[in-house]
Amino acid sequence: MVEINKIFFNIFKLVNVKEFKQRFISTLVLSILFITFYLLGNLFFSIFFSLFFIFVFFEYEKLSAILEKKLQIFKSILLQIFLILHTILEIFEFRILPLFFNNFWFFVSISLLINAIFFIYKKSSLINFIISNLIIFSFFSLISILQKTDGLNILLFVVILVSAMDIFAYIGGKLFGQNKIIPKISKGKTYEGTIIGIIFTIILSALIRDLINLNFTHALTYGLIISILAFLGDLLESIFKRNIGVKDSGKLIPGHGGLMDRFDGYFVVLPFIYFFIN
Repeated sequence: MVEINKIFFNIFKLVNVKEFKQRFISTLVLSILFITFYLLGNLFFSIFFSLFFIFVFFEYEKLSAILEKKLQIFKSILLQIFLILHTILEIFEFRILPLFFNNFWFFVSISLLINAIFFIYKKSSLINFIISNLIIFSFFSLISILQKTDGLNILLFVVILVSAMDIFAYIGGKLFGQNKIIPKISKGKTYEGTIIGIIFTIILSALIRDLINLNFTHALTYGLIISILAFLGDLLESIFKRNIGVKDSGKLIPGHGGLMDRFDGYFVVLPFIYFFIN
């Protein structure tokens, strides 16, 4: 009885926390935007996200502060150009190279090479290099996913599961969290919250499996893998922020922080989805 009362007290306390209210409103607004884009279709989604890349990547560049501002802008625009070219060629199904080396690998290779040149030029830290490559890889993967036969539904499946992991891990941590996973890196992540997030993500994956025609076993497997990868993406960004000494990547999204804070879970998930879900 005491434990039940404690849980209800924690729930009441949680819904009155300013951060929770901000996260709820931000999540609601982002959900409405996503549904609107979803209804507008694949073409709009592809163009939007190909242009959205520069905002996320430039936020990373500003945080890392490795390059001078002019070089940050030049690097971001250069990578943006290659992503737009990839998007246009994918939309019109035009292959510039033989099938064994498709557009994805061509543009990703060039972009990663450019990123590596700047990395060597400024001798940046390894975590900065990993995060920047993941951002690049994830956006190219996203554009390629959207060109698949059931691309929009695959993306919707991913968004639901990554969001579930984020929401239920947060709520679970606030209500039941006792044991921190890595307190020196992230004070908010607990074993209890993470486990609750994983469980609910797996359950949701099974419930929405028909969205992309998965059988029950595959749905459970993908739910588990996506939840773990989303957690790893979040953890990597926490290490990155800890390394540069900031709490949030920005203040654009109330309750979440910056763009990287909101989309970090996708940085690892999207490349996996591109390669393993058809």
